[in-house]
Amino acid sequence: MGAGVASIEIAAGWVDAVQRYVEGLMVTSIEAAENAAQVFHQRVVDTARADEDWTSMADNITLWSQDGHLVIGVQDPVFASEASILEYGDAERPPHPILRDLSSATEDASRSMQDHMDSVYGPQMNVGGPKLTKVT
Repeated sequence: MGAGVASIEIAAGWVDAVQRYVEGLMVTSIEAAENAAQVFHQRVVDTARADEDWTSMADNITLWSQDGHLVIGVQDPVFASEASILEYGDAERPPHPILRDLSSATEDASRSMQDHMDSVYGPQMNVGGPKLTKVT
């Protein structure tokens, strides 16, 4: 008896359908990430506006990408030095950090991204395995 040959048939259009799905997933993921970045930035600005020491600089807090990392801070040279002193303190003033205490803003951004993805693809399914629940 000879050895059998295994074969797999792929339905017509299946590869194209998977390609369309992957492309849609990429677009949706980028949208979700951009929305989450906006939520994150707005939350930090709102926190600064509500703080007596930071309120004058709140509208100068910006979010940018640097070397592949998301950075938040004050780039405006008029306010950057003052923001640095507030954030880290100096010989006369203790630190008053807003930019280094972002756990609440980060959680809001994460929730925003997950909500966006859920609105398009439905809620996540529990398929077992490890799950990240909190980033520290």
